Amino acid sequence: MAPSAVIAAAGLSARMRDFKPLLSLGSSTIIRHTIDVLRTAGADPILVVTGYQSAVLERHLFSNGVMFLKNERFAQTDMLTSLQLGLRTLSPDTDRVFLTPADVPLVSPDTLKRMLTVRGQVVCPMYQGRQGHPLLVDREAVSQILDWKGSGGIRGLMDTGTLEIVRVETGDPAIRMDADTPEDYKRLLQYQARLQGHGNLRMDLQLNIGMEELFLTTENIQLLDMIGQTGSIQNACACMHISYSKGWKAVNTMERQLGFPVVRRTAGGADGGGSSLTERGVELLACYRLFRQKVYEEALRQFDLCFPKYLRGSQRKGDK
Repeated sequence: MAPSAVIAAAGLSARMRDFKPLLSLGSSTIIRHTIDVLRTAGADPILVVTGYQSAVLERHLFSNGVMFLKNERFAQTDMLTSLQLGLRTLSPDTDRVFLTPADVPLVSPDTLKRMLTVRGQVVCPMYQGRQGHPLLVDREAVSQILDWKGSGGIRGLMDTGTLEIVRVETGDPAIRMDADTPEDYKRLLQYQARLQGHGNLRMDLQLNIGMEELFLTTENIQLLDMIGQTGSIQNACACMHISYSKGWKAVNTMERQLGFPVVRRTAGGADGGGSSLTERGVELLACYRLFRQKVYEEALRQFDLCFPKYLRGSQRKGDK
């Protein structure tokens, strides 16, 4: 029976400061690479659990033949919750499931095929004695994962000793390579270049808008979104791993430059205080996203027109 796969792609990409699944990787994106390697190993169906920017991600993967499920509480929950949602959606007849975050894209298909030759409640890939992704779990492990309410995610469950874990040394460094930070992303690009024998031109479009100061940045747009999602500037800052004072400063700068409030503050009381976006704040967020989408689509079109394929790295060294 073919294995299934659940990809956790609901996170905020807060430390990366860009939306990780859609980062360029060669001629494709991180999330498409992750899907492609799972499909090469025979995974079917493949379920992508979305959350932050779910509509954008679903549009991007519309023609990739994957299933979608949204973690509506992505701002308040962790990757384990997304994986549990995905596992509950799969058929109860599913025999084995690959579990992976979206940003581990360069795992060798041979690694996954080797894991499938091993039986165990959890098959865990290793590189130089250290654990990586994806995990391959069977029905018994799925049952325990769905019931797990402890800390530490799936690794916390594995540490309890209640699961039969088979560790497989793979010799594949990519099982431990993700895109949590800009430095991690750079390492992915370097590793892909070594695999291909050459690098690839890529476009990094940073769209910043402002007046005297540039205040509509990727980070500040994400901050507005998180305020709307969580109902609190404090919670939004916590989700994004930035200080409360930095969040307030960003909001104050936006409002000073624009001349109108984008965040509505609610005084504390029996139910506590909170924050929400004003109507103009919601409109501002929507306008930026629409503008960025149109600029990005046109920029990609111009990129393809202006740079021949051989310059973009579609041919290997020595190709004529």
